[in-house]
Amino acid sequence: MKLKRIMLVCIGAFGAPGLAAAEAPVQIYGTLNGDFESVEAKGAALGSAQDFARRNRVTSNSSNIGLRGSEDLGSGLSAFFQIENAVNFDDGTGSGFWASRNSGVGLKSGWGQITLGQWDSPYKYATARFDPSGNVGIAAYTGIMGGTGGITAGQGGSNPAQRLSFERRVGNSVQYWTPGWKGLSARLAYGTSDSNQGSAATGVSEASGLKPDLFSAMAAYEAGPFYATLAFEHHKDFQGLNSLLGAPASSGNDQAWKAGASYRFAGKFSIGGIFEHLQYKADDINGLGSLERKVDNWYAVGQYDAGPHHVALAYGRKGKEKLSGAGFSDLPDSEAHQISARYGFSLSKRTQLYAMATRITNGENAAQQFGNTPLTSTNLFRDPSRGADPTGYGIGMIHVF
Repeated sequence: MKLKRIMLVCIGAFGAPGLAAAEAPVQIYGTLNGDFESVEAKGAALGSAQDFARRNRVTSNSSNIGLRGSEDLGSGLSAFFQIENAVNFDDGTGSGFWASRNSGVGLKSGWGQITLGQWDSPYKYATARFDPSGNVGIAAYTGIMGGTGGITAGQGGSNPAQRLSFERRVGNSVQYWTPGWKGLSARLAYGTSDSNQGSAATGVSEASGLKPDLFSAMAAYEAGPFYATLAFEHHKDFQGLNSLLGAPASSGNDQAWKAGASYRFAGKFSIGGIFEHLQYKADDINGLGSLERKVDNWYAVGQYDAGPHHVALAYGRKGKEKLSGAGFSDLPDSEAHQISARYGFSLSKRTQLYAMATRITNGENAAQQFGNTPLTSTNLFRDPSRGADPTGYGIGMIHVF
């Protein structure tokens, strides 16, 4: 239930000023998305890679609760805030901290809006609408797209998967969103080094002289049933390839771009597709010179709505690992494919029951995992799950308030 206004009685904790400040309208909102799953990964390549036996689990699929509100400042200008938090109701642990999801403060008017805080990057936002699962759960399209699954992190990250991902909720960032104009809109974001500088565990050491940062942009055109988008993102000194290969820090630049389009026919059937190019470059790997990695991905989806029924079928393909420099060459059998099917039945505008199935087929030198809640960490062409094929089935429920 949406609460249009809340009087937050804070006299005991904060005194009377808190009561006066609480008179602005505040909305409580959230999404609870839980499912019962059966998952496994079998067919691992020879060597130290391993299978993961079938197991049952309950997953909360990026469930969240938040507070947001705004204040009219006059002359068409308003201030706004949002504080959104993860809710892991499957086991009650690891829910993170306040503002663990999209959170920030900013200003908006006829010229658009500017936000300071942590928010989905424009690159992530551009194509999230294509995914029938809402880009959460085992069937999320980030099993193929974006590099290594969805993450929330500052610039760089604490492991190779975080440092190599372009599917990011960006911390320590400033964003500008344009107003819509004749179907056109755009978003820009800059992610600062901040705390990721000075700690080798989450970025680079101060002594390295490197300052990891991020730039992300997207533009979209929407007219009736047609939607098209183009997005770009650049990472400076994220150390993805260096940390993946256990090499000392070096400068480097990673970048990605993607284009997507979708069309809805007669308001019931829609088709969509995305092409993505990822490129990573480390300027030095163990004194052997620069290393460059390139991967092309694509994704196609068809969806059909009939009353309370929603049916979707999606296919994604990760391309071959193209490696050059530092003694590396293209990696054979490094392609991967994902097919997903989903059926949803809406009980109301806010509640839906659903069933889904997904399978990722990895080549012997591929290690793609579920985009959310993977069975094991994603390490690209390294063990432990190299060559194994994750498969999952689930039934669940979504409730929005």
